[in-house]
Order: sequence, then structure tokens, then C-alpha cells
Amino acid sequence: MFLYVLDDMGLADRLIYCGLLLGLIYCCLSYQLSRYGAARRAQQHRAFTETDVAYLFEDRAPSVAVLIPTYREERRVIIMTMLSAALARYSNRRIVLLVDDPPSDPDSVELTLSAVDEVWGMLDKPMRALRAEAAAWQRRSETDVINFAAEAGRLKRCYDHAAYWLEGLARTLEAEISPAFGHVDRFFIDRILLDLARHYRSAADRVAAGGLTIPEIAREYRVLANLFCTDISSFERKTFENLSHAPNKAMNLNAYIGLMGGSYVARSTQHGAVIETTRPNSTDSIAIAGADYVLTLDADSVILNDYMLQLVHLLNGNPTLGVAQTPYLTFPKGTAPVERIAGATTDIQYLIHQGATYFNASYWVGANALIRFEALQQIVREQVEGGKSCRVFIQDETVIEDTGSTIDLLHAGWSVHNHFAPMAYSATPADFGALAIQRKRWSNGGLIIFPMLLKQYLGNSGRFRRLPELMLRTNYLLSPVIGNVAVFILMVWAGSDGRALVWTPLVMVPYFLLYGMDLKRLGYRFRDLFAVCALNLMLLPVSFAGIAASIRQIVTGKKGSFSRTPKVADRTFIPPYCFLFNGFMLLLMSRYVIEGILAGQYLGAIIPALNVSLYAYGLHHFIGFRHGFADLMLATRQRLETLTRPAIGALAKAQAHMTGNIRMLRFRPTQMLAASGLFVFVMVAPMNAAPKLSNDDFVGGAIASQTSGKTAKDAEPASQILKPSSHPSAHARAAGTDANQTGLTDARLETRDDE
Repeated sequence: MFLYVLDDMGLADRLIYCGLLLGLIYCCLSYQLSRYGAARRAQQHRAFTETDVAYLFEDRAPSVAVLIPTYREERRVIIMTMLSAALARYSNRRIVLLVDDPPSDPDSVELTLSAVDEVWGMLDKPMRALRAEAAAWQRRSETDVINFAAEAGRLKRCYDHAAYWLEGLARTLEAEISPAFGHVDRFFIDRILLDLARHYRSAADRVAAGGLTIPEIAREYRVLANLFCTDISSFERKTFENLSHAPNKAMNLNAYIGLMGGSYVARSTQHGAVIETTRPNSTDSIAIAGADYVLTLDADSVILNDYMLQLVHLLNGNPTLGVAQTPYLTFPKGTAPVERIAGATTDIQYLIHQGATYFNASYWVGANALIRFEALQQIVREQVEGGKSCRVFIQDETVIEDTGSTIDLLHAGWSVHNHFAPMAYSATPADFGALAIQRKRWSNGGLIIFPMLLKQYLGNSGRFRRLPELMLRTNYLLSPVIGNVAVFILMVWAGSDGRALVWTPLVMVPYFLLYGMDLKRLGYRFRDLFAVCALNLMLLPVSFAGIAASIRQIVTGKKGSFSRTPKVADRTFIPPYCFLFNGFMLLLMSRYVIEGILAGQYLGAIIPALNVSLYAYGLHHFIGFRHGFADLMLATRQRLETLTRPAIGALAKAQAHMTGNIRMLRFRPTQMLAASGLFVFVMVAPMNAAPKLSNDDFVGGAIASQTSGKTAKDAEPASQILKPSSHPSAHARAAGTDANQTGLTDARLETRDDE
């Protein structure tokens, strides 16, 4: 039957059809190849033990700078991310929040900086007590008599103290869980706070058993002195005129990384403040410490407690690795349909990334990554921006800056590695408008980077041996083009001969079966495969928009803009092209079904009928007909207002002129009637009949800046423990320790400082 249908086609149609099938087969085989690699790695994986990473609790451990770029993030999101890094088990680390909020919006900047002070204030109180205990031990160790039983008791109280504080913080957050982000808050409480509390309870029992030597006792106190990180600060690049102000995450990171390891002085000029190099320890100098490793962590992500231990040890043992990471998973148990199914596709990517590492085909995924600073220094280049020279470590030529920088690292001889353990989690958009912003960004850039990949591949030896690597890397860059274009054309082609498409799903049966089984492995249901397919169809226009942006950049040479994914409880504006495209496809597929049934071609109507069910499900569950129409009407109204604004302005000026010269001019009722009619037409146009939405419904969308009057100052924290703090600025503070007091007599601690 299949051969008969091909014979019935023209030569051009036959070639196009076979080419589309080959494209789908290529995408399917790439997925199966990566899953094979993931299965092999699962058999070989061995987590590092406490003995392996024991040296990372010492002061001599490699230094890690945790950089958290943020732009207008919700305060609760920032605090949770910073706490996950500050509580992580590691000794020699510091945290810097890279604030990119515009200085012209002081309310937003103040709200973000207050989160830095709040986190520092929460951690400073327990750490002062623990450091006082470590200082007291240092004095006792200089005497000749050591009471081992007493030291075991003191160590137990210290670990119990840390566990009690974590449990108290967990209880406070549990009582103040945000309904919109309940599953995220509960994950943070269970997997970070309570897991760590259990670990320290176990440590308390271990040291209480006694038998520790003097060096072991000293080591335990050193661990306690660095238990939580209080070296927390912030940096605002946009306050300095001589740093890059490019509106993207890459240049926010580059601005700070370029300053690491130097001494600087800030001074005022007629054009604004600038930061310049100066001699170390000079008057008013600002020292920005260097680091052996840089951990970049998105402000909507969290890391588990052993993240730094495992990845630093991995990089230490592999000198050719430039980047180590754990591809992030979505926060589990999301309730919103979009978040749950989009999260399933994100979790599938975790398996794909892990399999790619087996074939040395990993890409740097920027949500979280531990980067060797030496590797960054080797790929740095100078870039002129607005007449000023900027050092670029992470390229910003595309909006997927991490993927492009992977090619730079490969050129320099470094490799990227995915550690086979889920230790990072990130937020998934809970509504379709926010998801569209994220996925459009993901689809933009692959076409631009692909020539760089080919150049790197052809410029190195062992090309035949590295074919699987090339296959997986190419699929990662081009699958939005190959897969989505093939699916779209085949769907539209159903109108000419639906019989041919009946056989297309047979090519993808192994892929769908494996995908469904992977969903079950990740905690979803096999039947969620239907919802995944529906969501992917809803995202077709989003992918095409990202591809079009890449093509536009290739043709014009103009960089695309970086769009932040909103992390808000409110619904984000749905781009009109998404609703129109998917609505049109639903009508088109319905027409194909009707035509097939009327023509008696029941076999050819099967695939269009399946597409009808997918589109109807997707439009109802993920976009929503009501929301789609409301946002479409709103966009139409705003467009109409934009087009008519010059005419209304001209009429208003004419009316003002007539009013001022009423005695000199004759009254012209036709002009007044025309102006009034135009005003009424704009204000009572049919779009006003659409369902009403509040300003908050459009947070994060293209219309947000025009419709939302809500400022950062108006936003309320998610919980009382996250309210603004009165602690001193994070730029100039030091944690004081009273060596004469331990503060641990009853092992109790409040969850925050009194204000």
C-alpha cells in the first residue's frame, strides 16, 4: 500500500515526502542513540563518597564563586536560590547576586538588594555561634589537657544546633507556603532544609559516639566554622558607565567575571560613575576576589546540598573538563497543566543530555554549571560595545549563550560533562504565555551556531569515530528546524493525499514507545504522551518564531533580544500569533477530516482526525479559548490605538486651536462629530466585549510594560520571613564573632534576627 501511494505521487512530491520522513527518522534515531548512552552511563555511575570529598571541607579547598544573575525577579525566587547555594555543603565559597535591574527603577533595585540582606541576616546568627565554638576550641587546643568526652558533647550540640535551626526555618516556611508556588516551596523544604537537617542530626550522633582524635576534632570544628556561607554580596554593573549594559544574561556575567581577581576604585565622571583598576590595598580600593571555579546559577533554580562537593571533585580529577553540570529537572508535583506537561518535556531533556555525555556530545546548559575559571580565561575575547571595550567570556551572539560558548570551549580543547545525578532543579512556566517566551528563546540560535560546530568538527582528527557526537550535537541545534518543519509540512500535506500520512506514524512508533516508557521512569504516566504531543503542536508557531529570529539575525547581522521567562503567579499574555496559528490548524485539520469522509477516503482521514483531537485538547487545556480570544482582542485594540493615535492627536490639536480662537472661527459641527465618532469607535470596538483581564494578567508579556502599573515596591513577599531586612548593606559588612561566647547552651535558635 505504501509503495502504491508513492507510485501515485509525482517525482517532486516523492522526493519531498521521503526527505521529510528521513528528517523525522533522523530525530528519532538521535533520541534513541542518546537514550542508549544514558542507559550505559546508568550502569557505570558511582557517586563520590564522603571520604572522596573530605578535603573539600577544609580551608584549602578550591575556591568557588557562585554567581546568580537576576533581572526583575520575584524576591521569593531570589531568596530561595541564594539559600540553596549558601546551605550547600562546601567550605571555600562565596555568593554574588548580579543585579541587572535598571538603576532608573530604584524600587525594584531596593527590593532585590533587600533579599541579599535578608539571606545574610538569616544565616549570620547561627554562624556567629558556630564560629565562636570553633574559636573557643582553638584556644583549648593550645593547652595540654583535652577532655575528649566534653569535646564530643560540644560537637554534638553544634550539629544539633544547625539541625534545629534548619528545622525551625522549615516550619516557618511550611506555615507560610505560597499557594501559587506550593510545590516549589515544599520541594525546597523537604529536599534542601530537612534533608540537610537529617544529615546534621546523623553527624551529631556520629561525634557523640566518641573515639575522635585531636586532628579529627579540629577538622569537625573547621567544618562547623564554614557550615553555611555568609560571604554574600551583590554587584550592579549598570551603575558603572564603562561596563557593558547589553540587555542579556551573558553580559551581566561577563561584566563581573572580567573584574574577578583585581582591585578597583570607583570614581565619578561627567558621564557617570566608572570602575577602574588600581593598586591592591590602596585607599578606597575595591577588591574583587578571584576563584578557581565559577558556579553560574539562574535565579529560578536551586541546587541540592552535595552539588558543589560532587562537581568540584569531578573537575579536580579531570583536568581537561572545562564545565561540569547536572542538567536540571523541573520542580515535581506541579498542578498547572502547562507546568506539568512542559516539565515532562524538560525532564526528558535530562535523559538526553546524560546520554549525550556518553558520546562526548554534551552542551553547556546555563541554568546551572560549574566552570573552570582557567577555561573561561582561554576563550575570552574583546568586544566593542557603544564605543567601549568589553571582555567577553560567555558569548552573547545568540540568546542561547551557553550553547554557543560550548563551541568556544571545544575549540580551546576543553570538554563539557554532565554528572549522572539529579542535583539541580529549575522552575517551569505555569502558563502558556510564559512558556512561549522560554521556548522561543530556546529555538533561536541553533542555525547560527551550526556552522561553528561544523568548523570545529572538521578541524579536528577522528571525524569518522566522532560521527555519533556530530549526530547528537547537530540534532540538538537543528531539531527545532528539522522536526517541527517536517511535522508541519506533513500535516498540511494531508490535504493532497492523506493516505500517504497513514504510514508516517509507523516510522515513529519505536520513538513514541521509548518516550512513553521514559515518562514513566521519570514519574509521569504513559498516557501523558498524548498531552506532550498536543503541547508540542501548540508550540509549533513558537518554534517557527525562534527560527525566523535566527534567520533574521543571519541575514541582517543584528543580535536578537534576550527575553526573560516570567516566574509569576499571574497569567502571562499569550502572543496572538500562537492562538491564530493553532486555531487555523484546528480548522484546517477539521476540513481534511470532513473532505476525507465525504470522499470515502476513510484511511486518509485518520491522521487529520488525530490532529484535530490534539489541537482541540491543546487549545482547551494549555492555551484556553477564552484566554486566547481575550489576549487577541486586547492586542488588536492596542494595535488599533497605536495606529489611530496620530489622527486623534491631530484632531485634539485642531480642537484646542479652535477653542482658543472660537471668536475668529466659525463652528464646524462636522469636525466635532468626526472626532467624537472616532473616539467612540476606538473605545467601544468589539474587542471591549472580550472577557476582562486585570493588569496583572499581562506580567512578562510584550504588553506588560504598557498595561501594568504595578511596581516592584507594590509587590508583597510570599512569606513573612522573606520581608525586607534592616541589616547593613551587603556591600560593606563583616560577620563579627565573639570568641568568648558560644551561644549554644540550649541548642536553640530563632529563625531570624529581631528587627
